[in-house]
Amino acid sequence: MKVSELAKWTGVSTHRLRRYEELGLIHAERTGSGYREFADRVVRDVTFIAMSRDLGFSLKEVGETLPRYRAGTLTFDQLVEIMRERIVEVDQQIAVQRAVRKKLISHIAWLERRRREFEKRKHGKTSSPWPTTRKYKR
Repeated sequence: MKVSELAKWTGVSTHRLRRYEELGLIHAERTGSGYREFADRVVRDVTFIAMSRDLGFSLKEVGETLPRYRAGTLTFDQLVEIMRERIVEVDQQIAVQRAVRKKLISHIAWLERRRREFEKRKHGKTSSPWPTTRKYKR
């Protein structure tokens, strides 16, 4: 099947399919006129790749798992373990993002305090609400 047909079957763009081929994740034969010709079994591989990517696995990680998937040696238990490891990674990313969120909230509160202080002092003055730096003589 042509790359456009594979894209229709799998819902993966032709651009991504070409990228997967470039990385060696999928393989196509070339016709005499240079067109890619994919075997029907590639639909299964692309579906596995797409589902893995949707779960946040890198193409490198997919490339490490795909041969066992193709060979039928990737067990359910192994797949579950891989997914549990991914959950740990996601939990770590969530923790990092929560820390960033907390800092953002703290900074917003600081800015709001600065604004209130500035508004109180403003009464006719044209000073900046931002801290000033001292200029030292050399």
